[in-house]
Amino acid sequence: MSSFNIWVTEKCNLCCTYCYETSKRTLSMSDETIGKTIAFIRKNFQINDYNMINFHGGEPLIAADIILRIVSECNSMGRFCYSLTTNGLLLNEDLAKKLIDSRIYISLSLDGTKEVHDLNRKKHDGTGTYDIVVNSLQLLKRKEVPVRIRMTVSPETSPYLFDSVMNAVKLGSKTIVVLPDLYDDNWNEQLLDNIKEQLIRIYTKLSNYKDVTFAFYSELKRIKKGSCKGGISEYNISADGKIYPCSYSVNDKDYIIGSVDSGIDDKLLDKHRKYYEKNNMTCDGCSNESACIASRCKFINKTLTGDYLSAPPIICKLERILNEVRVVIND
Repeated sequence: MSSFNIWVTEKCNLCCTYCYETSKRTLSMSDETIGKTIAFIRKNFQINDYNMINFHGGEPLIAADIILRIVSECNSMGRFCYSLTTNGLLLNEDLAKKLIDSRIYISLSLDGTKEVHDLNRKKHDGTGTYDIVVNSLQLLKRKEVPVRIRMTVSPETSPYLFDSVMNAVKLGSKTIVVLPDLYDDNWNEQLLDNIKEQLIRIYTKLSNYKDVTFAFYSELKRIKKGSCKGGISEYNISADGKIYPCSYSVNDKDYIIGSVDSGIDDKLLDKHRKYYEKNNMTCDGCSNESACIASRCKFINKTLTGDYLSAPPIICKLERILNEVRVVIND
């Protein structure tokens, strides 16, 4: 399977306090770039397999017309699955119908209760967005659309993780994925240990909800990670048509490996690919190495530590937490 992560626009109608998009550019894909992106997909997708296209932003629904054009073109090529993550502000009856008809799986960003969500996810005028997001969730529920809740937890909101997750369940959410803000330097042992205790409460509570799927950071079940496929069968395409090996590297010129115009430059890719199969220097002797995200994703290592082969301490701690939670839950 080939996967294509496409940044259709860098524009956003929110001003989240934890946003990692520091450049704040307002670029969207031009007609020329859209056409070349479609041509690149046509050349690199797997004819006899399902292929994945994930739409990103900014807020991707600002460029809904671009998304729908790409989907239409790809449907004529072969077998594709589509997804996008939206903040929900632009969803309405008409747009929801178009997304549903295009078979695009929707992830909706909802960070918790009204107080927790509005702490970070704000409009440019500083007002919160919880009520709008909940209305969008209810709209999709009325249409019987499966929606994944994508929740970001920061050090500031982590003490309320249990309440945030149960609030999403109360709203009728069946799939909830929580991702900690790895870029925040304010994590400490006390906060992370508190997350562990809350995760035990969450998994225990959700054992009574057989139709709810929950994950924090990674699957609770230990699964061996394969090697990175960045630039090999996974492509990250920015709004200006540059290609990067990993979503963590998009818009960083040091990681450009080609463009939709010229294709993959093997010399540029090889600068990074040489690390894919190497073991992390900091992971020798760790029993969890084969199942750890830092073992597979050299780019998250590079982003957080400056070294491809050094696992970030925050990830080591999160992996230990999941292992400890797994032991308690399975006992």
